Amino acid sequence: MEYGFFDEKNREYVIERVDVPVSWTNYLGVEDTCAVINQTAGGYMFHKSPEYHRMTRFRGNAVPMDRPGFDLYLRDTQTKDYWSATWQPVGKPLEQVDYSCRHGLSYSRYFSRYADIETEMRLTIPLGEDVLLWDFTVENAGSQMRELQIFSFCEFSFHGVASDNQNFQMSMYCAGAGYQDGVIEQKMFYEPGKEQYFTASFRPDGYDTLRDSFLGLYHTEQNPEAVLKGQCTGSAEAGNNHCGSFQKNLKLEAGESIRLIFMLGSGNRKKGLRIREKYSNLNRVDQSYRELRDYWDDKLSSLQIQTPDKGMNVLTNTWTLYQAEINVMFSRFASFIEVGGRTGLGYRDTAQDAMCVPHSNPEKCRQRILQLLRALTTRGYGLHLFEPEWFDPDVKPEYADSPTVVPTAEKDRVHKLEQACSDDALWLVPSIVEYVKETGEMEFLKEKVTYADGGEDTVYEHMKRILDFSHEQVGKTGICKGLRADWNDCLNLGGGESALVTFLHYWAISNFLELAEYLQDKAEGWEIDGDIKKYRDMGKQVKKASEQLWDKEWYIRGITKNGKSIGTMEDEQGKVHLESNAWAVLSGAAEPGRGAAAMDSVEKWLYTPYGLQLNAPAYTKRDDDIGFVTRVCPGLKENASVFSHPNPWAWAAECVLGRGDKAVKFYDALCPYYQNDKIEIREAEPYSYCQFIMGKDHECYGRARHPFMTGSGGWAYFAVTHYILGIRPEMDSLLIDPCIPGEWKEFAVKRRWRNAEYQIRVENPDGVMKGIRSVLLDGKEVSEIPQMKEGTVHQIIVRMGGKTDD
Repeated sequence: MEYGFFDEKNREYVIERVDVPVSWTNYLGVEDTCAVINQTAGGYMFHKSPEYHRMTRFRGNAVPMDRPGFDLYLRDTQTKDYWSATWQPVGKPLEQVDYSCRHGLSYSRYFSRYADIETEMRLTIPLGEDVLLWDFTVENAGSQMRELQIFSFCEFSFHGVASDNQNFQMSMYCAGAGYQDGVIEQKMFYEPGKEQYFTASFRPDGYDTLRDSFLGLYHTEQNPEAVLKGQCTGSAEAGNNHCGSFQKNLKLEAGESIRLIFMLGSGNRKKGLRIREKYSNLNRVDQSYRELRDYWDDKLSSLQIQTPDKGMNVLTNTWTLYQAEINVMFSRFASFIEVGGRTGLGYRDTAQDAMCVPHSNPEKCRQRILQLLRALTTRGYGLHLFEPEWFDPDVKPEYADSPTVVPTAEKDRVHKLEQACSDDALWLVPSIVEYVKETGEMEFLKEKVTYADGGEDTVYEHMKRILDFSHEQVGKTGICKGLRADWNDCLNLGGGESALVTFLHYWAISNFLELAEYLQDKAEGWEIDGDIKKYRDMGKQVKKASEQLWDKEWYIRGITKNGKSIGTMEDEQGKVHLESNAWAVLSGAAEPGRGAAAMDSVEKWLYTPYGLQLNAPAYTKRDDDIGFVTRVCPGLKENASVFSHPNPWAWAAECVLGRGDKAVKFYDALCPYYQNDKIEIREAEPYSYCQFIMGKDHECYGRARHPFMTGSGGWAYFAVTHYILGIRPEMDSLLIDPCIPGEWKEFAVKRRWRNAEYQIRVENPDGVMKGIRSVLLDGKEVSEIPQMKEGTVHQIIVRMGGKTDD
């Protein structure tokens, strides 16, 4: 069953049936202000922090779902009939009203047609301004003059999520809202500078700033009393629950249309007056759309592909990069799942996000890397969850002056060792290396950065601390300790050992050595022979230690603190685990024979038509020696679901083995594009990767949950571009080393690297999966593709050849 389709030309997903099984979301804003919205304009808005500076309220997991939002109501003054510009909140029967939604890149458009009235509402946050524009056009498509009333509604939040939801002594009595000069302003009486405003391009015929006055007692957003009566009350009050509502009375002749702009922003009334003047000019509104389109066009043009795989093309060219960018912009806690109840940066998540998009967003990736470096302790582990403002003296935290918000993590900024996650900082090493390869900014490695617990050192020295910490934190067998958790937060190894971290350590060492060896050979001012020898020896030790993780046909997942191996041939539950086997191969630690056998076991035990399960068979018996994963419902989350994040690790691992057919088989299984016609099963949106899909052990096998805010987006993009298509920046050259299905005869990629454009065509006349026979750069055969002059365009023809890797 299909609810919509991909409009490739306009880079939009079109939702034709708006009664989708769960909310299908979009993220507006690319700077400090963000709105998270769904297909009926339900959602919430925040400035900088979804926890400490929430602008509008949102009742997560409520019934009805996803309210309140950004609502516009229409009322016919003659018939007294009313409806909303989006299907919800009024909820007219869909056989009576034609509703649709188009989610685009940082904007969403909503369309309706009812009783010969057609509307379009566009929500977007312009570049350079902290305001959400509600661009509303209403047209009389009938043959008679119509008298209509338009009502807006959004519910203001009391700044901090915790106090707003739990401490009504504060939220009900410390903020007030009022109307003056066409602007509604809500302000915190104890906290100047935390105001927000609501205004419009017209003089309203009525207003309300009190929620209960607009909705009425014992009413909801579905049937507001002001709309039923056809008149706002002019309410305003210090204290209480506040909202932004304007009423506008219209007369529309047959065929006439009117365009109104509503504006919801962060700032005081003075700022609201400036914004109202600016965006009452419709040319400026339209200009903001062009600027936002150009912004995304520039990002997307950094890499565009054309392959025989349609789903790969559509997602990689637009939606997967978009998802990865949103993650690096807003981290994980702004969604309909997390609902902004936490804030800050997760160390491992942010490090991986920053690794995946330096080609399209180098400035943000650099900023994130620096924030992570500042949150590294001198011992070499990162703070699992932290506020970047703790370590940046130039930035004042959003919660600094609030008497109602005391961040719990602030009480103990530097975690104790037992609170550390063993994998967190290891992800940062390849992220830094990837940034340097992409930008060529070698001087970044000498930049001085502080540590979380005092002192400072260069970026390069921070990397060494990370590697040394994992080298020190090993068990009796030489396998890296799991500490509080490795990547899998539900596998609580405690004093046990982690195969994943061991392989990740080896990968980080390999990345560091590639960088160090380049610096020694080709960069000035680097005398690091001792480092190269030290970390080569360390890598050999790690690789040797990892050999004991082999168990006949695959790699075990780890060892508990009581010495029990996890993921063995003898285990009845949790027999095979995806992470350890994929990373054994992807890291380069596994010998080819063992690597192939391990991935064969992954396919045998973990493959489903919806992707690879995290483990199998599911745990059905509680075992606290293994961890909380054994308490999770079978087939959900970490217990034998198709957990999306590690799936791209398996695609990349198959490419390391030269098995492009399996890499793309696994890719297509997880690819949400190919589930567009299975929404009755998938339920979640088909344009974003979800955190997990329910596995074979669950009665709702195939259902997807937790969209957008997952590392799956970044890793899917990274694995496709760097491994399947094989286009990877090196220190001073561009490597093209695809691993594709033998039936792919050719594919094309446009790649921008260091401000030169490379137009690449890969030919595969012999039907091989891996291997390069020749490379032509602007008609001349070359052994490698060097960095070319900025602003130039170059043609590259790569011919694959050799034996297939059977």
